[in-house]
Amino acid sequence: MKKLRWRLVKIVFFSVVVVFAIMNLILTVSLRTYNNSQADQMTRIISDNNGTVPKMKDYDENSSNKQFFRNSFYEFNEESAYRTRYFSVSINADRQIKSVDMDHVAAIDEKKAVRMTKLVLFSPKEVGNIGNYRFRKQYTNGVVSDIIFLDCKESQEFYRLVVTLTIGVSVLLTLLITIIFIIASKRVVRPFEVNSQRQKQFITDASHELKTPLAIISANAEVLQYKGEQNEWLQNIVEQAKRMGKLINQLLVLAKLDEVQENNERQEIDMKELVEKTVEPFYEVLEQKDVTLSVEAEDGLTVRANREQIEQLVTILMDNASKYVSEHGSIVWKLGKNHKGVTFSVANTTEEDKIDTARLFDRFYRNDSSRSSKTGGHGIGLSIAKKIVDAHKGSIAAESEGNTVIFSGMIP
Repeated sequence: MKKLRWRLVKIVFFSVVVVFAIMNLILTVSLRTYNNSQADQMTRIISDNNGTVPKMKDYDENSSNKQFFRNSFYEFNEESAYRTRYFSVSINADRQIKSVDMDHVAAIDEKKAVRMTKLVLFSPKEVGNIGNYRFRKQYTNGVVSDIIFLDCKESQEFYRLVVTLTIGVSVLLTLLITIIFIIASKRVVRPFEVNSQRQKQFITDASHELKTPLAIISANAEVLQYKGEQNEWLQNIVEQAKRMGKLINQLLVLAKLDEVQENNERQEIDMKELVEKTVEPFYEVLEQKDVTLSVEAEDGLTVRANREQIEQLVTILMDNASKYVSEHGSIVWKLGKNHKGVTFSVANTTEEDKIDTARLFDRFYRNDSSRSSKTGGHGIGLSIAKKIVDAHKGSIAAESEGNTVIFSGMIP
């Protein structure tokens, strides 16, 4: 349940981050667009009025112009002519500076204004930004004749302040929401935890309850065989009783594996030695099917893991390969290493043409044509193998290449 809880916390955290990021992006883009729009309208007004900002009273007689300013340019009012900081530069036909009007700005000198003008002349844009200024080019007969520079320092500082505040508030709110959800997540996952515990308890109790009658059935069948009652029905009872006992044991392993991995005692394991020792009992079985078994491994491949579980992992993969290997086929184990840990793979030849390798780790899944009850498989072993690898934060996958099935993975 800890994994589920922290997964939910991560989902909430990234969801909040994405929401605030989108909100901040919309806000900053909208504010910048608004500021640029206001500055462009002001530079247009200055350009249309021979390099000056008109006074509102000059438009009393022309209600249409006055209404235009009030509707489309919200910052234009009676004070605009007195508080707007700008300068204008006249350009001749040879793109040389004729004159510079610095009467409406004090934060810049003529030398800097000339440098800015030369930079703007090389720009293909009609309007744009240069430093804290918004410029507009005015054309006569297709040639730049004047350039208006509007001081936008105040609006840019306001823009930066708003962006800083929104980002800061977003970060604080993200942390606050995440902390609150971390505290509340215990209650969120509690029903899942209770259900999971009940499910595990049910599997454990049912398995133990089934073991007793199953043991009696198996014992009675073996006694009848011992007394000479040999027939195919009795033999089926013995075989199915053993099969059911194995299934119950695997269910118990699945039920307890989550609890085991939280208190997982780990030690240094020589993987080559462990694999060679674990696959040794299978040689005799494979000889009967004329199957060759080989282990290709480097020396010094060690991992820090739970030895019992890794032995179980190797046993499951080896048992799976020995059950479904083709007659006169081969099983090849390979062990190596990469920058993440120890890699392993087991490949066995098969007579199957189509195997849904994506579903082989699903519980109770068996490939229709070969994974039948005749092989003794239940479709649980590979699920246990995946759980063991996941408990060690490793990876495992299956793939089919021609008439070969390969299970490969990595243990950190």
